[in-house]
Amino acid sequence: MNYPYGRCQNCGERLYEHVDGGYLCPNCETRYPPDELDEQAP
Repeated sequence: MNYPYGRCQNCGERLYEHVDGGYLCPNCETRYPPDELDEQAP
């Protein structure tokens, strides 16, 4: 896992980049594909 990126839509915890691609919430373990969050980036 790398640096934090955004917040989980389910629980609000910080998301971390996952080694297999996309992002992972360490709290509820929800995985997000990279293209889903890139659209929401500020």
